[in-house]
Amino acid sequence: MEKPLTIEQAKTEFESHLLIALFKATVEQSTLLTSKYKQRMKHDFNKWQKIGFELVQQLETRNFTDTEYMDKLSDIFHNINSGMREEFYKGLES
Repeated sequence: MEKPLTIEQAKTEFESHLLIALFKATVEQSTLLTSKYKQRMKHDFNKWQKIGFELVQQLETRNFTDTEYMDKLSDIFHNINSGMREEFYKGLES
């Protein structure tokens, strides 16, 4: 039987999961900008995204996280970004 985590271990594990989710959301968010740039910068964005997605996959595997759980965490960051974007765009239109 597996020994339960201490409170400190559980906090550390959760902070790791938040960091992975934030990185995942960052890489996914960057895909919105790829088509906005030309040639060299677009190439760099594509390369950065590819490496980023590979790193997220490795981190998820090493941390034994459930993909659905990680998607839910990164969705929180996407929702925050979406809300900020909405507020910013409203300000431009008024």
